[in-house]
Amino acid sequence: MAAVLAQAIESLADPRNPTFCCRYYICLLSQINVSDMNDNWENPIIPDAPNAKLKLKLNLTALAEKKSGSLLTAMSALVTTYRSREDMAALVQRMEHCECNRTDPLVDRLHAWEWNSAAWCRDPHGWVCRTTTMNGLIAIIADLLFYSLQMHEAGAIPWPRDPRQCLAGDDETAATMLCRWLDLYPVLPNLRAIAAVASLFGPRVIVPFLLSAHLSKNLVAILKRGLDALPADYEDIFGALSGPGYPVTLVFITIKEISNIDDGVSSAYFYREHCPLLLQCLNRVAEINARMGISCPMHWTHGPDLGGVIHAKLVLPFDETQYHATILECSKEYRTLILEVQTPPQLALNIMRTLTEMPPQCMHAHCAKSTAASLCTGCRRVAYCDAECQKNDWNGSPLPHKKVCKTIRTLADASNFPIYTIPKSPSPEVTVDLFWLQVRAQNLSPGTVNTFNKYMIEDDRIRKVVNDKYSARYQRCLD
Repeated sequence: MAAVLAQAIESLADPRNPTFCCRYYICLLSQINVSDMNDNWENPIIPDAPNAKLKLKLNLTALAEKKSGSLLTAMSALVTTYRSREDMAALVQRMEHCECNRTDPLVDRLHAWEWNSAAWCRDPHGWVCRTTTMNGLIAIIADLLFYSLQMHEAGAIPWPRDPRQCLAGDDETAATMLCRWLDLYPVLPNLRAIAAVASLFGPRVIVPFLLSAHLSKNLVAILKRGLDALPADYEDIFGALSGPGYPVTLVFITIKEISNIDDGVSSAYFYREHCPLLLQCLNRVAEINARMGISCPMHWTHGPDLGGVIHAKLVLPFDETQYHATILECSKEYRTLILEVQTPPQLALNIMRTLTEMPPQCMHAHCAKSTAASLCTGCRRVAYCDAECQKNDWNGSPLPHKKVCKTIRTLADASNFPIYTIPKSPSPEVTVDLFWLQVRAQNLSPGTVNTFNKYMIEDDRIRKVVNDKYSARYQRCLD
């Protein structure tokens, strides 16, 4: 065993240029038992030649102790070392075509084998990655990384002793590469590894995950594929943990892990590009949850909750024919979340900027006309298509203008926001601190500003602009 491990570790001294092919490493790594209960473990590898008998009896706990887990470190470096997309393709092509020197008995033994089709696999039918391709190798490495980090977090093994042992290079590079391998091979082991890395290392890797150009796409794709594989009347709580519903459960576990960062940035923007498909999937999850009632899988309850966040943050219509009732209920709870993630002065300033920058339109909430011929003589910052709309909006609309007219004028005059004109005049260049100083000079109390914010943000048109233009988000930049 020692000779095999030494050979494998030496072959990965340069993680960008492994010595052997996929078949060699797959044979070695597949024989690592992740549990101490060796009697219950089924080896998925069967030697198929007389000289191929392998009795390695590899155990993850023991490997983690050997020389600071050098085999685990070497295999982790293979998947987290930076490679361009072109480099990845070249590596796949080279490692899937064996040119190993099989005159070496050790090398030969690690090539002469076949899969044990009867061996247990935690992933359901259709998701098993037991192939002799690069897909199969990356999946095994990802699962070893997952189990190692899970056991480390539980205090069962010492590896990794520091992040660099399992995240080669730097955090951003490692997170980017995990996302790239998932994009190339959208399989469950790769998703498990991402969830485990996010759980153990927190914001240092979560932020790069949220910057990924492809992670959200693959989460939604795996969720849809998992739901499509379920029967129409699916109600199996146990199947959600280890059966056909497990892929859906894993997606929600991963979603929760990469959302576990308190920085005021809504997760809605992470999924924005794939919002229609994601909400369709979350509708289906909500329907399953409703059928199962209190027996619905714990992680699946995150589905409607995420749907509510996205629905509220993107200011989508309250259409019961398009969105499940549970998602709409959650949306109502999250629609004023902006009141919590922006300070009252900051939000008031952004609302005033929105009023100034909105395209010409009638301010009456139920009027869709883009003309604005009648200016409010009180605040002089909003306009209406005609005097009738202005009269109705003053006292008869769901959000009567008279409740905020005076406050709008005070806020605008204090910081020199222009009166309503066509074309629109630009907003003044003013910081939040200066704006607030000028507002306080007008004897406008914080309570009045809070009331103004809460009232104005109920207008979907204003909330949408404030959310889209002035809310913090991660700008996608990592491929």
